[in-house]
Amino acid sequence: MDGIKYGLGQERLEHLLRSVDRPGDYCVGGRLFTPMPRVFVDGVGELSFPVPDTQIEALIGAAERAPHGRGTETVVDTSVRDCWQIGREQVRLAGRAWPESLARVLETVADGLGLPAERLGAEMYKLLVYRPGGFFAPHRDTEKVAGMVATLSVSLPAEGAGGELAVRHGDRETTFDMNAEEPSELAFAAFYADCLHEVRPVTGGHRVSLVFNLFLRSGEGCFQRAPDYADLAAPVAECLAAWRDGGTTDKLVWLLEHAYSEDGLSFDTLKNADAAVARVLGEAADRADCELHAAVMRIEEYGIPELELHYGDWDWGPEAGLSTTMEEVHDHWETLDGWAARDGGRPPFGQIELKDHELLPRGTLDDAEPDDHRLEDSTGNEGPTLELFYRYAALVVWPREKTVDVLADAGIDAAVAWATGECARPGAAEDGTARRLLARLTELWPVGEESCQEQERAPMLRLLRAAGEGGLVADFLHRVVMDRYDGGENEALASVLAVLGPDEAGSFLPEFVEEHLPRRPQSVIAFLAQAGARRELSGIPAWREVLIAVVARTLLSLGTALEAASEARAREEADDWRSDLRSLGLDPDPRPTVDATMDHEAVRDLFVLAWRLGLDDRAVAAARAIGDRPETVTPGRTLPAALSEMHGEEGLAGAAAYGVLWRRATDFLMERSSEPPAEPSDWTVAADVPCDCEHCAELRAFCEDPVRRVGRFKLRKDLRKHLHRTIDRHRLDLDHVTERKGSPYTLVCTKNRASHERRLEEYREDLRCMELLLGCVPERDGEEVRRVGRLARAVASSPWIKPTEHRERRGAGLARRDER
Repeated sequence: MDGIKYGLGQERLEHLLRSVDRPGDYCVGGRLFTPMPRVFVDGVGELSFPVPDTQIEALIGAAERAPHGRGTETVVDTSVRDCWQIGREQVRLAGRAWPESLARVLETVADGLGLPAERLGAEMYKLLVYRPGGFFAPHRDTEKVAGMVATLSVSLPAEGAGGELAVRHGDRETTFDMNAEEPSELAFAAFYADCLHEVRPVTGGHRVSLVFNLFLRSGEGCFQRAPDYADLAAPVAECLAAWRDGGTTDKLVWLLEHAYSEDGLSFDTLKNADAAVARVLGEAADRADCELHAAVMRIEEYGIPELELHYGDWDWGPEAGLSTTMEEVHDHWETLDGWAARDGGRPPFGQIELKDHELLPRGTLDDAEPDDHRLEDSTGNEGPTLELFYRYAALVVWPREKTVDVLADAGIDAAVAWATGECARPGAAEDGTARRLLARLTELWPVGEESCQEQERAPMLRLLRAAGEGGLVADFLHRVVMDRYDGGENEALASVLAVLGPDEAGSFLPEFVEEHLPRRPQSVIAFLAQAGARRELSGIPAWREVLIAVVARTLLSLGTALEAASEARAREEADDWRSDLRSLGLDPDPRPTVDATMDHEAVRDLFVLAWRLGLDDRAVAAARAIGDRPETVTPGRTLPAALSEMHGEEGLAGAAAYGVLWRRATDFLMERSSEPPAEPSDWTVAADVPCDCEHCAELRAFCEDPVRRVGRFKLRKDLRKHLHRTIDRHRLDLDHVTERKGSPYTLVCTKNRASHERRLEEYREDLRCMELLLGCVPERDGEEVRRVGRLARAVASSPWIKPTEHRERRGAGLARRDER
């Protein structure tokens, strides 16, 4: 596979892990519900199931005390082993289902112990009977047949309790419940012969078991000991520690041998040698202070497919066909996702890039075959393309201290999600873990040219607030929020101010306002309003002084900021190439785009906050600045809605700034809609079309004709398309269709009343806004009287809106006062 760069300098680690080629565990157990074998015992007859007490007593009558080994001797000592045995020469197993049932048991055993199923054989050894209190102290089995590797114990159905089988190997222990009471139930367990094991006392009833010696038929590699790679963990840990301290790569990725579904990938489901490697790596990773996870590795190659040539029977003329074999790779991607933790969890790590020199073992993918492909034929000037998709399972190791760095490669949000869990861990604050993680996250956060990565800053701000570290908050605000602010983090940003403290906030907030008010005035004002509403800040004099200073600065600089925002937005919209990219869902600028508008909530919040802080004198300048920027704050829509809500703030309707805004909105609406729009008197269509071509000139002449309603333009396709775009771009009052008759076709344009209908709708909405203004007149005498009268008359004369009785009386009274 092209483009894969395997790990360098990891030869010893690779050699050690490749030596873990023996799969399986030291013991395995299970239950099988199946037709029972026919068990014949000399002197007893055929057993019934569950075995009745009478037959158990008969079995004991035909049995002998089971001995055990003591040094070179075999002795009977009921203080070590208390049970009864019947030799295999006295027992016969029969029944049509028994061979298949035994084969199913052996298949499970072979898979669990990692033995070759095709070579695994079983030879019955003894039938054992345990009475209440019966047991067998810890011991190891000896080799009883050639090639013996393990012991299999199968419990026959009998009423009983206790008698668990405990198997130990190294520092691990597994306990099996060997009771089988259902008439068709077999309980079984198998373990390597060198494992220490015991039968714990039977506490009730009896236990009847068949014991088999398991052996491997002739062949190489007869293993007689349980797999134990504990001796490998230490050297593997040394390799990991050397790699960890060397800093050559962030992680190591070991490709597994078997295929696993994404949902089925877990440490519990790893097969054979994969499971053994995972155990070795797990223990070694713990020793070397590293993390170990399983993941799905995906590889995608993009390039040019090979051309297949097919030849006819009588000539050599090629017939071209496209192969799914890659001739030339143009690009490739390797990623890791579908994460699984050792405890069975599913960490939200996201998609992490596989980097050069991280993959082991070397050469694994040299002859890899793709799992899927996408082949596309030539289109236009583009030649054929081929995409190949590969999917593997892998074990991934990285130093524990670099976890946040590794996860940040998948996206800073994934790193924050992981850090949230770590910071919530008991003791994380006390031992400094939370502080180290948050400091590293701030350092890794993509800003500037790196900041095209999607990110959510609010979760990080909430973590910083919980940590209560003012220095960390300041670092994050200055490095990240100052660069990447878009308003989405307002609530969380306001919440960390208490941690930041008034002195540091007094330094940060003016810089923040200066930087972002010209880009996002509405978002900045919303943030200031939320900060002003925080209960933990409002009662502190030092905080109030900071907020007064920042809001005063915002009010005085609002005019300049709105002008800068409008100009920046105009430049951005004028860039045709940017518009084209955005139409395709792409953003050519990694920084947030300019949002120059202010909605009624932003206007309301700003002036309510200024009023509460005693800044009405500064607010007048801001009100005038808003009135001068109708493209930013629409005076006929935004201001009436804002004033209607501001009127409920006690005393605010008497503020000077409030009056400035109300008069601006009133004057604008009266200038535009003091009277209903006149009905069109002819079919003249306004056509401000700058194009000087002869066809647009003909189109303008048609629009200016007061009588003609239908125009016909017989033009070839590209010219019809030109007129079509001109009509749509300039919103001309023309319906247009192509008449597909003759050659060339004819573009048929029919005049409509779209502009008049839009103006009527605008007028109706203007009247509604006038009503809002009548309901929130400033609490001042003289200056607003004339405007109130004009508003009342305009609303009263409307054929669509009937003023409320209260407003009608108020408007009429003010109008009479105006006439006097």
